[in-house]
Amino acid sequence: MSRRATIIGLKAACVVGFDGSRHVLWRDGEVVFAGSRIEFVGRGYTGPVDQWIDYGNALIGPGFIDLDALGDLDSTVLTLDNGDERSMGRMWSSEYLAAGPRETYSLQEEVFKYRYAFTQLIRNGITTAMPITSMYYREWAETYDEFAAVAQVAGELGLRTYLGPCYMSGMSYWRADATLGHHFDEARGWPGWQRLNDFSRISTVPTAG
Repeated sequence: MSRRATIIGLKAACVVGFDGSRHVLWRDGEVVFAGSRIEFVGRGYTGPVDQWIDYGNALIGPGFIDLDALGDLDSTVLTLDNGDERSMGRMWSSEYLAAGPRETYSLQEEVFKYRYAFTQLIRNGITTAMPITSMYYREWAETYDEFAAVAQVAGELGLRTYLGPCYMSGMSYWRADATLGHHFDEARGWPGWQRLNDFSRISTVPTAG
């Protein structure tokens, strides 16, 4: 005989939920769940509860959706580190392009940055994300192997994600006279398109819970 899932009740000053026809805000609301199943959202739950947790002056709501989710850093960094892209070295220069673009991080480090960023998204209430990353520190675009590993990370953390390695045939850069130039490499663009198509045939990785 399978064991009954522990029933947990959450209380908070504000609870966002759905009353069957529209989203509503319940003051002094309650959320009750057993395992991965939501049993009740509202006020005045009368069923059995194994444990109540009162979050006090807080808001409980459905997971947020971020369709511009940063996948390579903690987004709070942007509140402290922002400014002109050229002066902060956030774009290629003509000198860097002439020397040959190169990978800044190993595959393992690339995957770790996603794990770190995804964890920060979850900590801030985001349960569905479409991550984006910068290509300025890359040799070119993202790879199949990298995103196969990223899909695994998302599954392990329980984050619902829309994933696909980017492909590109060009990159902007700053010339020495401070004008913006554009470097194109069609030969690298088409293999990236093929990697994206190959990736789209990967079986969906189930999320936890």
